[in-house]
Amino acid sequence: GHKNITPEEAEANAKLIAAAPDLLEALQFFLDKYIEFVESGDAGFWNPETDAEVIKARAAIKKATE
Repeated sequence: GHKNITPEEAEANAKLIAAAPDLLEALQFFLDKYIEFVESGDAGFWNPETDAEVIKARAAIKKATE
């Protein structure tokens, strides 16, 4: 069903929708840079794919792009 939302909620949703492409691009860029940093070995070595932040970022990107 359709839930009633306040004008404030509608405005907040519109702002989020408008910002979504920029947020997606920024998250993808940040994730790529993070992976590059981990793979450089400058901070030690680990598998970034097991990091909670990487898992959440990949899930969000997938949700936005599939």
